[in-house]
Amino acid sequence: MSMQEMWNEKFSREGFLYGKEPNAFLASYEHLLSPESNILMLGEGEGRTACYMALKGHTVAALDASDVGLDKTSALAGESGVEVETIHADLSEWRSNRQYNGVLTSFLHLPEPLRSEAFAHALDTVESGGYFMGEFFSVKQLHRDSGGPKMAELLYTLESVRKIFDRDDFKVIKLEECVDHLSEGSGHQGEAELIRVIVQKL
Repeated sequence: MSMQEMWNEKFSREGFLYGKEPNAFLASYEHLLSPESNILMLGEGEGRTACYMALKGHTVAALDASDVGLDKTSALAGESGVEVETIHADLSEWRSNRQYNGVLTSFLHLPEPLRSEAFAHALDTVESGGYFMGEFFSVKQLHRDSGGPKMAELLYTLESVRKIFDRDDFKVIKLEECVDHLSEGSGHQGEAELIRVIVQKL
């Protein structure tokens, strides 16, 4: 089963798998972004954080491999009274000439080498002074049932994240591994092992 087929199946269920509220970590750092920023949401799924950022006055594009998820993104945007551009693309093939003030993602499950390649390209699209922000499941999440894939190759370690985002053209604002409580629809509920990163383009 392809990634698109897998996520289409998940998102075809009634309601919003991860709820309609934004990812709490990304929402809590929205203040770092300049007013009316141009934002790209990677692997945005059903659009909860994209719509939140649009409500904050930003111009938002939501990219995902799931057309079903993007249809829900458009529906949620309409319900919220905002506009969100949708980009249907697989990250293994995605290339962009556009520049963004912020690239944001939460719980993007990618294996290597695609993970490093996709994030490297995403970082290249960030304008000077802009930010990349991400929240991911740690490999330590394997023993928990609060969400995330049950395949270690789709989870993250602090060192692997450090390696991806350690670039001369970026400054690390935050890089941490922590345990926090998730309450995101039915898909993410309970204490979770997380890795968070924020970097700024120099």
